Amino acid sequence: MSTQNLLTLLLALVTLAAVSAIAGLIGYVAREGGAPISAAVGRGSFVFFSVMTLFIALLAVLAPALT
Repeated sequence: MSTQNLLTLLLALVTLAAVSAIAGLIGYVAREGGAPISAAVGRGSFVFFSVMTLFIALLAVLAPALT
């Protein structure tokens, strides 16, 4: 496996971790604001999957440019 592939995988992992933290923060803020647990989890997961879809689309465009 080349160094570029490893760097791309590392970038994907770091981005996934950051997005997960942001989704958790949104869920926490929603919960502190008085939202029920199901709504807080729903809001956090909506943001998580939206950003991950965007990241996968960007990765599909950028990955061929890196190779």
